[in-house]
Amino acid sequence: MVKGRLDRAEPSADIDFYYLDLLTYRPISNSVAEIFHIGHESPQVLVIRNGECIYDESHIGITMEGILEQSGQN
Repeated sequence: MVKGRLDRAEPSADIDFYYLDLLTYRPISNSVAEIFHIGHESPQVLVIRNGECIYDESHIGITMEGILEQSGQN
């Protein structure tokens, strides 16, 4: 549901988006959680700037508007 909502939204050309398939790449997901000191949730979005996680949201709270606002693009 969340991925579909984001796929239909208009992203900023100034933001690079990456999708991580947790079922296939669970070790990478665990590393991301450890590196950025965040709890793992699924679905989850992270905004990373200058090597620091400046925003994370999960489940129904994930919106393109929120991502753009937190990344300074809105």
